[in-house]
Amino acid sequence: MVMTRSTHGGGATEVEMPAPPRTVARPAGVPGARAVVGGMLVALSGLATFVMWSQATGTPRHAYAVAAGALDPGDPVDPGSVRWVRMDLPAGVAGAAFDDGAHLEGRVALAPIAEGELIQAASLSDQGGHDPTAELSVALPRERAVDGRLRPGDVVDVYATGDDGTDQVAAGIRILEVSEASGTFDGGGDLTITLGVSDPEEQVAIVDAASNDAVTLIRTTHVSRRPRANGGGS
Repeated sequence: MVMTRSTHGGGATEVEMPAPPRTVARPAGVPGARAVVGGMLVALSGLATFVMWSQATGTPRHAYAVAAGALDPGDPVDPGSVRWVRMDLPAGVAGAAFDDGAHLEGRVALAPIAEGELIQAASLSDQGGHDPTAELSVALPRERAVDGRLRPGDVVDVYATGDDGTDQVAAGIRILEVSEASGTFDGGGDLTITLGVSDPEEQVAIVDAASNDAVTLIRTTHVSRRPRANGGGS
């Protein structure tokens, strides 16, 4: 209630005036809604960063075979020639690597593998159970060796050309090594191809054809037949 007095000498008049509005203040130390939401976002961001860091610095789950020492073509891959190293590999690389020693049994190196190098399927022979392979090398022009695109592990058929025409003298032969016969790196020299040939008759036929400069190789790696892994005919 507020009392007012008239300026014309009248009596005092009581006039009811509204009370001032009451303001409820937030207790000291209590954050607002915006601050709470901001804090939650910061906390979630920190948690995500921690999880990502833990995954990046955590111990890899898989161990893969690497060469314990240098391996040359023809060297067997046995428990003493490999060691196991935990590492994270891209899916494509991991698919060609070995994480199980049982998958290495009976294999030999088809290409040089340096100490500490990851062992991959393309560098090894097919698995086990086959006779040892005799080795035979021939020097060929690139045009008679699939334009020089042959690689260790490829399979070829061997043809000999003579006065009576061209005949197949061996089939399903495994290539063990390919190098430049001239020692140049310009991609235009002859090639020295080392073949795995265990059959004596095929050995004689290939040597005879090579001595007459009459050998041609046809790559059959992707032909749907199963070659003899010891280098003999199909």
